Amino acid sequence: MTRRLFAATMASLLLLAGCASPPQLPVTLSKTALQSQGNRIGVAMSAPAKADTNFPGAACLLCLAAASVANSSLTTHTQALPVDDLLRLKADVAETLRKKGQVVTVIDQPVKLGDLPKLDAAPNKSRIDFSSLRSKYGIDKLLVIDIDELGMTRSYASYIPTGDPQGVVNGVGYLVNLADNSYEWYLPLRQVKSAAGKWDEAPSFPGLTNAYFQAVEGTRDAVLQPLAE
Repeated sequence: MTRRLFAATMASLLLLAGCASPPQLPVTLSKTALQSQGNRIGVAMSAPAKADTNFPGAACLLCLAAASVANSSLTTHTQALPVDDLLRLKADVAETLRKKGQVVTVIDQPVKLGDLPKLDAAPNKSRIDFSSLRSKYGIDKLLVIDIDELGMTRSYASYIPTGDPQGVVNGVGYLVNLADNSYEWYLPLRQVKSAAGKWDEAPSFPGLTNAYFQAVEGTRDAVLQPLAE
């Protein structure tokens, strides 16, 4: 719960600062991006170490504390859910690219995006400078799967839930050209799945557990299908 309280505080400060940049719009994967044989492509992933619960709308610290207590059994269950199917996506992306004749390097360690230099915002260009990875891994392009939310989400209006919990995966996938940090593909990823039937079946929450795995599978399909075409 401490981590979620901290996140809520930081989100409030960012809103007050009013310094958010315009969001990057989707960039369709170009037919020429993977057309050439022998492109040297790195595949990296930034993913949560475990699934967790999130309560958007419980904006104040007391609201979030109340939501956390009310959903404590769901949080305990969610944090024990496996993330293997999502983490396996990196290897599956690499295999898909190899089948298209690309030379692929799988970057084993999660990429720490926050540690890389920042760039000024520009249309269809990354705000993170990935150029140092070009020589480090001997690659010309980098495909990143960045997951920032995984587990269960339940919307709130202050102290009051406004809906049932749902399985969720939220993030983005993109292919960046390391010569100039331009996007050759940018795909927002958001999968939200509801339980079929009753959701409040503690402690195993079978309906929500199935919804979680559906969200993970939907994310895998969203990433792999464009690369395989």
